[in-house]
Amino acid sequence: MDGINSVFANVAPFFILLGLLIFVHELGHFLVAKYYGVRVETFSLGFGKKILSYKRGDTTYCLSIIPLGGYVKMFGDDPSVEVPMEERPFAFLHKPVMQRVAVVLAGPLMNLVFAVFIFTLIAGLGEELPGPFVGDVAADSKAYASGFRSGDKINSINNDPTLNWIQIKKKIETSAGRALTFTVVRKDEAQPLTFEASTTTGDNENIFSSNRQVGQIEGLTMESRSTLVGVKDNKSPAAKAGVKSLDLIVGIGDQKVDYWRNLNSFLHAAVSLKETVVNLKVRDINLPDKPENVRSLTLELPPGWDKSTDLATHLGLESAELYIFQLKKKSPAEKAGVLPGDKVVKINGEEVNTWNEVLSRVKGFEPAANSLKFTVVREGEEKTFEIQPEMTKLMTNKGQEERRYTIGIVSGFFPAGPDPVFHRVTNPVQMVKEGVLDTMQWTEFVVMSLVRLVQGEVSAKNVGG
Repeated sequence: MDGINSVFANVAPFFILLGLLIFVHELGHFLVAKYYGVRVETFSLGFGKKILSYKRGDTTYCLSIIPLGGYVKMFGDDPSVEVPMEERPFAFLHKPVMQRVAVVLAGPLMNLVFAVFIFTLIAGLGEELPGPFVGDVAADSKAYASGFRSGDKINSINNDPTLNWIQIKKKIETSAGRALTFTVVRKDEAQPLTFEASTTTGDNENIFSSNRQVGQIEGLTMESRSTLVGVKDNKSPAAKAGVKSLDLIVGIGDQKVDYWRNLNSFLHAAVSLKETVVNLKVRDINLPDKPENVRSLTLELPPGWDKSTDLATHLGLESAELYIFQLKKKSPAEKAGVLPGDKVVKINGEEVNTWNEVLSRVKGFEPAANSLKFTVVREGEEKTFEIQPEMTKLMTNKGQEERRYTIGIVSGFFPAGPDPVFHRVTNPVQMVKEGVLDTMQWTEFVVMSLVRLVQGEVSAKNVGG
């Protein structure tokens, strides 16, 4: 029954939504044909054998068995059939050329109008969007040099309020080569801060945009390192309390925690110098985000800690970046004996400190070397495996096919986005404006998808229904 319910829950909405789009499309053909006096013989949702039918006037309205399309059958649309003179005023092929063009174009244009209506409705009802909060800012980035710090809330750009990250991104991308004035709210600062940041011109990450180059501020992002942890010592306070590698810390005491950069400050805030324990709420990252999957654990604080102590490290916690979250089935790493939860510490005897180092070593594999020696830590012990990377075809997040060496491992580095904000437009004119702009954006996406396919910049394997 669960399987049947699952299929119904996914398939039924698909056909309902598809049916709605088909109805709107065919309604466009139908209305314009009727407007110009063309006799419409059949208006059908679906193809094939008719399940239900109802005739009113000249038109039979029906529901057909195959729900993957629809059609409007017009009188006189077959050039091989002779139409009597007295019937020609009602025949499609005997209408002026521009009227026939209008009937044909009415379907797709009706879909565009419907899209404007839907996006206008969404703007009026409201939706959750990424909040205007800065993610992790590296100290050596241009964003940091300009004045941005991790966790800043961007209130405005050039005195224009920024209510969500989408607005911030658009403003920066359309301001290439110009200086922008940012007003930000920062924790522990009583007043908002105002400073200028210059944008540079760079390659657009969105390959489906018609703009190849857009404005950028290097290092400015909405993404932060999540609180997915690795337990580096099975004798540490974290391990003794029951924290496991690839657990996600979701709370410290009564405080919700989302980002790695806040972990230590939240740990210190949850305890005082007189207390000897800290309470964590953790969840296995492989389990659904539900209250019943959250575990409450009590950790004994290590002796000798004070306000300057890196409590996370002293408790035995570290970022899960170098921990293996997942293995591809029958991959070189799995065949060699590597397991999920292993921490990569060395490749060919040389230490690695970031996942990018791991990727670059695998990508740069020389076949003459035969294999790479991966050293991992498992339950406190080092183990070394010889892994033979394989040349693999991968689909990038830009829809491009890339050939490179891989071993079939996925990092425990999970980025976390900003807190969402509820965005709703109440001004009717602004609602319609947003509906039109969103429709234009998605129309551009569809058109540029086809253009990039023709140009060979996007793999044809992305082509769907």
